[in-house]
This record gives sequence, structure tokens and C-alpha cells, in this order.
Amino acid sequence: MKKLSMLLFVVTCLFISTNTAFAHTHLDGSNPEDGATVTESIDTIQLYFDTVIEDNASLQIENSEGEVVEASDITVKEDELIATFSEPIANGNYTVSWEIIGVDGHIMQESYGFEVNVPEEEVEEDTAEMAPSTENEEPTVEEDETTPSNETADEKESNSNGLLIGIILVAIVAIIAIILLKRKK
Repeated sequence: MKKLSMLLFVVTCLFISTNTAFAHTHLDGSNPEDGATVTESIDTIQLYFDTVIEDNASLQIENSEGEVVEASDITVKEDELIATFSEPIANGNYTVSWEIIGVDGHIMQESYGFEVNVPEEEVEEDTAEMAPSTENEEPTVEEDETTPSNETADEKESNSNGLLIGIILVAIVAIIAIILLKRKK
């Protein structure tokens, strides 16, 4: 009986060590970041999560007066939530509120704040650039240093590998336990 108790203890410890695979989805990063002061015009907010999120995610931003700034498009791409606005976000303080359903099925919601403080001459230039153009121009996408790197993908793969190893270890321990129990009979 002592062996069985010890075996159950080991199996429980192994199962607990794989808890990262069962953890809730959390915000891994954002652009703009929490508490950031943005000094260049922005018309996109990007949130990066540590797991894949469901397509029905929502994002809303409010200014310091509590007025909602409507996004023209909200897109989910695996672990990324992107809100695009038809015009650059005006100077001021903002609160970003989001709600997602993670891969574990749990609803997660949170909020964070940032400030937009674009010099007036840049705001005027951006307004002039937004004037209709007669040419078909492709929008340019600039790489941002807050975009998750390959390390994030490697960490996700590592978490998946850890879960697989944990399951294999639990299976091995279970097989050993069965063999030991049959020997006792």
C-alpha cells in the first residue's frame, strides 16, 4: 500500500508540473504598450496573447472623458487582436479594454492605458496624407519593436513539448503502477 501511495504522489506531482498548458490566456504584449506615451500618429492597436484566442474577441478604447473611439475593423489572427481606426487616434489619454476567449475556453478581460501626444505639425501632415489619392497605393507596414519575436513562438513550442513530456511520464508511471499491482496479486 505504501508503494501505491508513493506512486500516486509522484503521478500527482508530474501532473501538477504540466499546469502551464492549462493556464488561462493572458496578454503577452501590446502596441502601444501599457503606460506608453505615443509621439507618432497611430491608427492601429495590437494586442498579443500567450495562446491562440477565439474569433469573437472584442476591443474598445475610451478617451479620458469616457467617450468610446470606434474601431473601423477588429481582426483576430491566432494569438493577436488588431483594432484599426479610420483616422489616427487624437491626442489624449486612452483606456483599452479587451475581452477574449482563450484556447482553454475561459473568458478573460482586462484593460490598460496609454497616452497619445503627437506634435501638432505631424498631425497636420497625417491629415494631408489621408487625402484621397488617384493612384492605387499598397499600404506599408512598418515593423515595430514591440511585435512578438520568435522567442514567443519558441516558448509556446516549449510549453507544448513540456505537456507532451508530462503526459508520457504520467503514462509510464501508470504502466509501472499496473505492473506492480499485478505482481502483488
